[in-house]
Amino acid sequence: MRRHLAWLAVPLALFFGAAGGFSHAQDEAPEVFVAQVKGEIDERTAGYVSEAERDGAAAVVLEIDTPGGSLDAMQEIVRSESNIGGVPVVTYVTPRGARAASAAFVVMGSDVAAMAPQTRLGAAHPVLSTGADIEGSLGEKVTNDAAALMVGLAGAHGRDEAWAESAVRESVAIDAAEALELGVVEHVEPDLNAVLAAADGTRVEPKGLTLRTRDALLVQKPPSFEERTGISPYLLWALAGITTLALALAALGYWRMVRGRVTTGAEGMIGEVGTVRRTVAEGTGGMVFVHGERWRAVPERPEYDPIGVGTEVEVVALREGAVVVRPTEASVPEEG
Repeated sequence: MRRHLAWLAVPLALFFGAAGGFSHAQDEAPEVFVAQVKGEIDERTAGYVSEAERDGAAAVVLEIDTPGGSLDAMQEIVRSESNIGGVPVVTYVTPRGARAASAAFVVMGSDVAAMAPQTRLGAAHPVLSTGADIEGSLGEKVTNDAAALMVGLAGAHGRDEAWAESAVRESVAIDAAEALELGVVEHVEPDLNAVLAAADGTRVEPKGLTLRTRDALLVQKPPSFEERTGISPYLLWALAGITTLALALAALGYWRMVRGRVTTGAEGMIGEVGTVRRTVAEGTGGMVFVHGERWRAVPERPEYDPIGVGTEVEVVALREGAVVVRPTEASVPEEG
């Protein structure tokens, strides 16, 4: 039993919500809400159970297959089970091979306790999170408190108090057949429908309720994505938004990079002014120095042919890998 875990810190009052009594008409099938508590119980299980609120249920069933959790959490669950006065709580250890170790507190605190064949219950001695015993006076104090809780629950629901105490003090565990024989549980049945049929008409104490569960409509409450994984869907949406934004920014950056390459390459040379380094003539071509680089060049019009070395020229077009140039106004001699 792990004292450091605070799973199910939210009371089961949230699980049962405002479910008050039996509001179903006589000609309607009763609804029984079913939640599964399986595996190592942690904060995700707490969220799952706390979200299982339903109104107007004929009963709420916890299907259990778990080693349990912290003693403090058990006390919260038991407190909630005991204080939900209008709705009976049914615990069912299932399927075959399942167990309820320290979760035996939850079973003892329920109004109807049932087990599937070949399941186990008990071994609820308090231990540290490492599995080691709690030594000294602290260990004695915790054990006495847990034993008192288990015995009190058993007595309140008419179950075997001697076994309840031994489950805590001596880590005694029993199988389904022994539990039924000792009066630790009320039913051993192969499936939940059989449990509800067997419990139908039973008056449970100390709540003073009579179960109406035969042929009930089972309403399953599967865990949500967040309850299964511990990851909030809001976080996923935020991550998706961030990813989309990042991709958009990357695409924009790529577009700018490509655009920048074009404007700084040959096409970006149009309108630039440079100097002839080798005579530019039609047919033979020439060489100009523009924008810090040498470019093969041809004259724009025959009247500019040839353009001598040292002439300042302007790039006006591109042609087959060469720049087309003409002398700038400043380099053309005035007539006169």
